[in-house]
Amino acid sequence: MAIDVKAIAKEKEGYLLDLRHEFHMYPEIACQEERTSARIAEELKKLGIPYELVGNRNVVGIVKGNGNGPDKDKAIAMRADFDALPMEEEIDWEFKSKIPGVSHACGHDSHAACLLAAAACLNELKDQFSGTVYLCFQIAEEISGGGAQDLAAWLQKQGNIREVLAQHISASNPVGEIHSRAGSHAAGNCHWKVTVHGSGGHGSRPDMSVDPLRPACMILNALAMIPSNYSTPFEPLVVSPCMIHGGTAFNIIPDTCTIDGNLRFFNTRRLPEILAKMEEIAKNIAAGFGATVTIDNTVTCYPVTNDKQVTARCRSLAEEMGFHYVENEEPGMGSDDFCYFSELFPSCYYGFGALSDMPGASPKHHNTKFFLNEDGFLPTVEFFLQYVLTYMPL
Repeated sequence: MAIDVKAIAKEKEGYLLDLRHEFHMYPEIACQEERTSARIAEELKKLGIPYELVGNRNVVGIVKGNGNGPDKDKAIAMRADFDALPMEEEIDWEFKSKIPGVSHACGHDSHAACLLAAAACLNELKDQFSGTVYLCFQIAEEISGGGAQDLAAWLQKQGNIREVLAQHISASNPVGEIHSRAGSHAAGNCHWKVTVHGSGGHGSRPDMSVDPLRPACMILNALAMIPSNYSTPFEPLVVSPCMIHGGTAFNIIPDTCTIDGNLRFFNTRRLPEILAKMEEIAKNIAAGFGATVTIDNTVTCYPVTNDKQVTARCRSLAEEMGFHYVENEEPGMGSDDFCYFSELFPSCYYGFGALSDMPGASPKHHNTKFFLNEDGFLPTVEFFLQYVLTYMPL
């Protein structure tokens, strides 16, 4: 007898929305998610689901199916991040953030609430599937703060992971739409910082100083042109200077000027070459002004790669369930630390639409007017439930 996942998920809608509203009103930024982590653990305990705390406040719920199917010794995992952003919420509604300067402007509150709702459903469906489902609630996705690495390492130690899934709610896609692609899905990200060192002095005598501002301006422009001047147009690459800081007063030549930015890439092998070219350009320009530079860089994420077979399963199931599946023509230039899962396990990262028609709301993530259509939440639960029942059968 077929299981009606829509009806089962519908029974948990109130539970899901209550949790989402709570998480939304009390957001916590990356690496500070103490309350949210504790509440997730509390809910799992109430549901009677065993869980483990992994690393720094990550939570893994563990639901074991009672079936004796071919995958009874295997496991699948689902990742849901739950960190917020350091920005105000400018949409007035009943459940607006109560924490000044912090809001869930990327939808991670819904990720956690949806996975808890799925956990509640799966716990009642243990007689309908085989194997183990790991429900991975992750901290600090927004800053790649180590949560993904800790969870991926923990899963690897379990030794039985068949695949890992992750979904992201999308404020720019309509409800009922799921989108993904096999292969390259999201770019890697490297945070870089160039510090130009000069010799400060009075603004009236630049000839007696080494002004760091002028070479910094030239360096900024030159670095931004690296993709067109030094990289093949057939490999996406972005070098994006996003901050420049120097000086304290209109008549003081400062000692230093700093430029911060991000580098988005897919070809990991070429990353050292690109970073070396950035250093060469910066040093040569600075030398022409009698200045010097120091360069620091940190890779926060590597590219996310979707496994062809797992992605094909997702697409087939989505279309069978009546969702509108959209094959992304191009990979996204955004980054996600789900890469630390996809490099260890066959994985699929997909998106679900939750476009809102609220007046004044923005479909842009990381926007102060970001808003989601809550009708888009239950489909994510339905899909994951059906995925487990279909691909971890009795």
